[in-house]
Amino acid sequence: MKAKEKKFLHFLEGSDKHFVIPVYQRNYDWKKEQCKQLFDDLLDIGNSNRTHFLGSIVSIYHDDGDDREYLIIDGQQRLTTLSLLLLAIYKLIDQDIVQSSVNKTQIIDEYLINKYSKDDKKIRLKPVKNDKNAFAALFKDENSYLQETNITLNYQYFYNRIMNDEISVDNLFYAVKQLVIVEIELKNGEDDPQLIFESLNSTGLDLTEADKVRNFILMKESPTVQEQFYIEFWNKIEINTNYNVSNFIRDYLTIKERIIPNKNKVYIHFKRYVVENITDTKLLLIDLLKFSSFYKNIINSKEQKDKISVVVNKINRLESIVTYPFIMEVFNDYKDNIISEGDVVSILEIIVTFVFRRLICEVPTNSLNKIFMTMGREIKKHNDYEDNYVDIFKYILTHKRLSQRMPENDEFGSKIVKKDVYNFKSKNKLFLLEQLENFNNKERVDIEGLIDNNDLSIEHIMPQTLTSKWRESLGVNFAEIHEKYLNTLGNITLTGYNSSMSNKPFLEKRDMEKGFKESRLYLNKSLHEINHWNKDTIINRAKSLQNIALKVWKYPTSNYQSADEILKLFTLDDDNKSFTGEKIISFKFMEEKEKKVNSWKELYKKVCLILYELDPIKFKQIATDHTFTYNGEILKDSIKIDSLQIYSNLNIESFLSRLRIIVQEIGLELDDLSFIIE
Repeated sequence: MKAKEKKFLHFLEGSDKHFVIPVYQRNYDWKKEQCKQLFDDLLDIGNSNRTHFLGSIVSIYHDDGDDREYLIIDGQQRLTTLSLLLLAIYKLIDQDIVQSSVNKTQIIDEYLINKYSKDDKKIRLKPVKNDKNAFAALFKDENSYLQETNITLNYQYFYNRIMNDEISVDNLFYAVKQLVIVEIELKNGEDDPQLIFESLNSTGLDLTEADKVRNFILMKESPTVQEQFYIEFWNKIEINTNYNVSNFIRDYLTIKERIIPNKNKVYIHFKRYVVENITDTKLLLIDLLKFSSFYKNIINSKEQKDKISVVVNKINRLESIVTYPFIMEVFNDYKDNIISEGDVVSILEIIVTFVFRRLICEVPTNSLNKIFMTMGREIKKHNDYEDNYVDIFKYILTHKRLSQRMPENDEFGSKIVKKDVYNFKSKNKLFLLEQLENFNNKERVDIEGLIDNNDLSIEHIMPQTLTSKWRESLGVNFAEIHEKYLNTLGNITLTGYNSSMSNKPFLEKRDMEKGFKESRLYLNKSLHEINHWNKDTIINRAKSLQNIALKVWKYPTSNYQSADEILKLFTLDDDNKSFTGEKIISFKFMEEKEKKVNSWKELYKKVCLILYELDPIKFKQIATDHTFTYNGEILKDSIKIDSLQIYSNLNIESFLSRLRIIVQEIGLELDDLSFIIE
């Protein structure tokens, strides 16, 4: 690696120089704001006699036989912006719009083009993809410009500002001549551009996690292979994921490593995964592309009408994105002919049931990601999983307990009739009513569409504000009935009448235009012949809808007899479970890989060591304040960490209780520590 200070224009000079922005770099993204700041700085320089440090430009040299190619590792935004400014100056002089003593031929021939190169290499700077076309168009007439690109917009900003502000082009060009850079030239085959790139972008302010992953994959390859891999794989991955590549990679890693990386640490985990497991970049890209196609099927399910997509859309409507890793695994097993289309549909319907039952019963959601993180592994622990895939899945889910449980019929049935459905999250309320309406309905009613078009609305049967006629109808206990049943399932329906009519007596709402009697909706079928709306009719309607709900979200049953133990995953958050007598197998802390342990004491020791390394001062303070340590003679069972002696002659619950205290006071989450028991 060579580094030297030089004038920016000297960096551009050379009859055979060619500057290439590699395909792994992001597109040019400077906006008017940054261009204005640069221009204002140049005006200040032009009125003084000083130089201005522009920063570093890092490149790696390639000789393709005809031209000297410099791959720009860092500095593309400044290089491209100043090239746009130089082109604007040249065009204004060439068109006789401004007067200047600056040599326009020098600008075009020494800084912007290689006049003796082939046509496709005549322009010195080659930006990324679409930017390349936009930049090349600027060398033609104005009718050829590609609008709505940062390249064109910033060029036009420079062009118009010079022209309209009557700025001295001589002074402006003089200022450009005063710009100084540090040119860092990497030696091909000796210097590691990836390490240089990581160092220069260590703050992570500009690059997404996907940007860094892409660079890591492509940067080590030759320019030709980079181009090939980008077109053949990476660009397709971007399209498949709707350009949410960071989220996709996170889910991909969850599948591969059984960890859920922090959103800001996806690249770190991906790099480690590749270094430890992958030797062939092309095979990695093939696998990423395959899983991105599964991801595409998930996120675009609404646009598809096949059986699988219809069910996936239900999952998406419940916004259960934590299920995506497992769903992609299921799709992969389907592609490999391990399971059938019918199996996939069954599995997805069970996921819907699992998620929705937990929503109704208000089971905390923090364990969902861990359930679906390990589900594929749990299924494949069973030697006969290829023959019993769906049954094993049902078996595992129905044997989860505590915060990981699927609510059984008694719990679900009781909650759904008592729940404040009206104030349920809007999307979930709509989903509930739509699924009840369309159960066993051969002609599906698009409830969501009808509501969006204001053809239907979710309304109370007994109104929110009771009139005298309603109080009379409900009887002496009207206040109690109103408070208890107003927002429950038995009193909620879908109507086409104007909501301003909702306070009308029941019979008027039944018989009016677009009232209950005219309604073809199943939800209103039981209202056609009812003459009085009171406590009993609300309860009876709720029971009827409860029976349907138990069929729509049917509790799965399995006759599978497991020869293996189900993977039992817990976190420190599971403080309502006693682990006395349980044997621990392994643990994970934060996003680290799974670690084997032979005892709860070993878990305690290893986690304490990790926490100490994270924040020694804080750890010492917490351990001392809570008397987890002692001074004096070293005890046989104590844990020695630096100068600390930590009591370890404890029972399992004490180990976990102390870890909960330390983890929380250090500022971490309880579910950052998970562990598996037999």
